[in-house]
Amino acid sequence: MNGKDKSWEEVSKGFHRLEAWATGPLPPPPAFSIILPVYNEAGVLGKTLSGLPEAADVEIIVVDGGSTDGAREVAANFPKARLLQAPRGRGRQMNAGASAARGKFLVFLHADTCLGPEHLAALRRAAADPAFAAGAFELLLVPPLPALRFIAWGANRRARVFGLPYGDQVLILRLDLFQALGGFSLRRPEDLDLVIRLRRHTRMRILTPPVASSGRRWLQQGYFYTTLKNWLFFACHLAERTFTRRWPERGEKV
Repeated sequence: MNGKDKSWEEVSKGFHRLEAWATGPLPPPPAFSIILPVYNEAGVLGKTLSGLPEAADVEIIVVDGGSTDGAREVAANFPKARLLQAPRGRGRQMNAGASAARGKFLVFLHADTCLGPEHLAALRRAAADPAFAAGAFELLLVPPLPALRFIAWGANRRARVFGLPYGDQVLILRLDLFQALGGFSLRRPEDLDLVIRLRRHTRMRILTPPVASSGRRWLQQGYFYTTLKNWLFFACHLAERTFTRRWPERGEKV
């Protein structure tokens, strides 16, 4: 090596040392990507985002489906949250959030469900087990009226006995498993479809403490009507899976 080449090599090394000092090492990727699909949820989104724990191992992704009520502006007030846009539809929005996520675990959170530090601690404990691949939380409907307590009790029994939690219980999947499943379907019920397909790969682990989710649908539409509608929707979905080919074993993630 001649003197000219040696001088250039020394300059290059010095430049790289200076660059490393200026930028510092890149931060490690987060362990958990919390993904919120949002459409016209300005009334509840601020409370949900303000309650989310800020931690180095967590990223927050809000995927808006074209809100017209100011939900995007609410999300923009939280600099820790990444705001994405996707075509309306919970399955499409959650798939878009998953495509942008960097975490090992995807945590799909409804805009009217509260996730706090105690739930993050439970997620960390679960993720420390190499066998953990999918889970959800127990459910607590608020306000804690007797009828809503009974409905939440039934949902928790369904989740534990049959391994069928719904989306308001915060679905948690390891990223590689979500990708292997092909993501969410673009048709409703996208949460139930994913959980049923998931059963071929692993069993959902139900975590505690319960997450508080709004019981507004039952309060607005009536306890009996809303519960009956949910059960009929569930029965129709199972019948379609049994007698048609509308629900393939892979999702429709594109």
